[in-house]
Amino acid sequence: MKKTFRDKHVLVTGGGSGIGRATAMLSAARGARVSVVDLDGAAARAVARDISRRGGKAEAFTTDVADAGDVEALARAAGPVDILVNNAGVAAIGPFAEAPLADLEWSVGVNVWGPLRVTRAFLPSMIERRAGHVVVVASLAGLIGAPGMVGYTTTKFAAVGFCESLRIELADAGVDVTAICPGYVRTNLHRATRYGNARFRRFLDEVPSWYGMSSEDVARELADALEQRRALVALGPERVGWWLKRFAPDAAFAVTRWVARRTVQAA
Repeated sequence: MKKTFRDKHVLVTGGGSGIGRATAMLSAARGARVSVVDLDGAAARAVARDISRRGGKAEAFTTDVADAGDVEALARAAGPVDILVNNAGVAAIGPFAEAPLADLEWSVGVNVWGPLRVTRAFLPSMIERRAGHVVVVASLAGLIGAPGMVGYTTTKFAAVGFCESLRIELADAGVDVTAICPGYVRTNLHRATRYGNARFRRFLDEVPSWYGMSSEDVARELADALEQRRALVALGPERVGWWLKRFAPDAAFAVTRWVARRTVQAA
């Protein structure tokens, strides 16, 4: 049966900007009550105000999803949710051999422990009601590896594996699980990115402003996937790399290495 947002409680982490903001706004427009969660409390409050000005219902929460105490406090304050969108994310970019361990730990804390902690906090009430939907915004980097992104891809592969396993575990519990895996998205993720060296920063700074999906595009795809109860959605033209990997892994490796030599390594 097709799901809807109307009269549902939707909680979005990383809801203060980018994909999270677009998802919060779209959820409210489709009739949901939205909890906007972000480490940047001012940004979360701004989104909640925008929703309220448009006649929707929203509340803002300042939360660090990597902090167990913050997540526990969020669960108590927000109450049960119907749709949980784990969107908060950061990136550690650069050669793995040069990556500071602190940057890798930071990335794992937000991208892996974040969804685990937040989902663990809200899942029991979903199981008790035999209703709910857990969404994790992962990445195509969780489906195919990329040079210079070992720290990031490790966390996103973990996110996809988490969704796949949890979906099977909850198959008879009335709770759905969806992984959203977009390619390049025009967001301000660069503000939450730590670079291992200047070459990778320069490469990403030079990506054309027109390239990639918009946050609103991803939010619409996310909403459609949720309503259709899909397990995994790969988005963007870059998903051809995933298809190639599935059917011709050696060819995918060769293509990825060729692209890397002419982009990142040449920057």
